Formats: sequence, C-alpha cells, structure tokens
Amino acid sequence: MDLLSKITPHPAETEPVPGGNEAHADHGAAAAGSARILAEAAAVLAEIHGAALESLTIERLVVGVFFVGVKLANGQGGVAYTPPEVVRNAGRRILRGGSPMVRGMTAGAVIRGDLVHPFAEVIRLATLNALSASLFAGSRYCLDGGDDLSTMDALFIRRRVCMVGAIIPLLKRLRELDPAEVVVIDRKKETQAEAQAGYGVFAPPEQTAERLACCQTAVFTGAAVANGSIEELIDLVPPEAAIAVVGPSAGFVPEPLFRRRVALVGTAMVTDSDRALDLLAEGGGGYRLFSGCVRKLNLLNVPRLQQLGLTHS
Repeated sequence: MDLLSKITPHPAETEPVPGGNEAHADHGAAAAGSARILAEAAAVLAEIHGAALESLTIERLVVGVFFVGVKLANGQGGVAYTPPEVVRNAGRRILRGGSPMVRGMTAGAVIRGDLVHPFAEVIRLATLNALSASLFAGSRYCLDGGDDLSTMDALFIRRRVCMVGAIIPLLKRLRELDPAEVVVIDRKKETQAEAQAGYGVFAPPEQTAERLACCQTAVFTGAAVANGSIEELIDLVPPEAAIAVVGPSAGFVPEPLFRRRVALVGTAMVTDSDRALDLLAEGGGGYRLFSGCVRKLNLLNVPRLQQLGLTHS
C-alpha cells in the first residue's frame, strides 16, 4: 500500500480528539513503516520500567470498531486507533483460528513485538501508550499546560500550514490564529466541504509531497504511526518547518518522534481505564472517549522549538 492510499481518514474520526482524527491503515504497512519508532519507544520504556515489564500483565483487551484499548494489571490503560484495513485483514485470519489470548501476557512481551495476533501492532501501540501514561505526570517531559494543539499558537500565526488527515476542530480554531495558508490533504468529501467553507484549501492526496514541501508547519494525525506512513511523511517536510503529531494513538513516550524533528506531540492519557474500555466495547470513538476518561496534553520538544525560533505565547 502506497502513501497516497493511506491518506483516507474514516468519517467517524472527525470527532474532537486532541487536535484531530485518525486515518485508514494497512496492517503490513504499519508493521514495516513504524517498526523502528515502536521499537525505539519500547526500548525507552524498558530502560525506565526495567524488570517490572516482565511481571506486569495485560488485564483486559478490547478490540473496538474504531480503537483498541488495553488495561494493565496496575490499572493503567492505553488506546490506539484500529485502522479499517487491519480489521478487514484480521477477519480472514480470525476465521482460520489460532489467535492467542492476550489477557495474561506480560507487557514486556507485547511491546517487544512477541505477540502473534491479527491486531498485534495495534495492541502493541495501545500497550506502549498505557505504559507511557504515568510518565507524563512527572517532570520527565515538558508540557505546555494546554489541552489542544491550537494553544501552541506560534506554530500557526502567519505560517503556511499543511494538515495531512482532516482535523476539523483545529481547522475551525485556526481561523482565529491568522495563518498565512491552511492546506488540508484528505480524501473525504466532508473535509472538502469544510475547506471550501473557509477553513482552508483542500488538496488531493496526489499533491502530498508538493504541499508538504512548501509548508512551514506540518500536522499529522497519530494514525500516521498506526498506518506506517509517519517516517515517509516526515521526510517530505522541509528541515526548517515545524512538525506536530496529534491524536490518542501518539500517546507513547515521545523520544522517537522528537528524534525525527517532531516539535510537538498533542495526545492524551487514559484516566479511567475501565470506562474507556467499556465505551470502546460499545463501538465508541473520539467523542465518547473524551467524555471523562482521558486527559488531553501537549508534549513539547523544547530544543526543536528553540531551534525553529518558536515560543509559546
């Protein structure tokens, strides 16, 4: 699956997640395209948590319509977007049988990639997010105090912005931040209608490379991690441009993204694991997740922001 075919956000993901919605994905592409990022995140967590990862187990797993959710035995939870292509491919494997029980597996085994399962990579991502959540409450990372990407207005004021994957709530807020230009790359007709209503300029996925090459701020959804396109997209962004990755699926330790020039990760941490998984089990998406069981946050790559001359006003 090529890059263009991945930029196809699902209509249900126009909900107000922290800065955005998530896009379609292919399981094989995710395994290949994001393997290094997930492995680096796993290494960071292994260094922090140490041997505890080999005794901490998965207590509960929910594979929902739009998100996968996990709850660890310590009560911490994590979620990650379930791409439609993964669901379709998983169906064939499930019918053949042989999927192991995930409950009771150690977190260490899951984040190392030892799990053989139709939803293995999404479960891995959700587990990475669950293990990372507790670290955001400490002093290891710089948080800006805001709960939405638009609070980092320096990324947008009088800048050419390119958004890959529609983030409708952010589009509406950008009108107040006076960007020089907002280009939205998406396949959905709903997104085109929003752009034509004055929120931005709609561009087809075929123009992804061209549009990113001209931007000063690039915004990618967390689904770019899930679908394996994130590194390819980052490579299309000019060295002097700012990059933000947003959405619940980007809720893992940010070091791998920061190493790749990402200036800000706008994500979320699960605050009520049982409620979150109950909502996902009923087919809930972003709106319902953000109704009291997750907390939005912005993780800042301060050296990169300083390098770009961008400060939070």
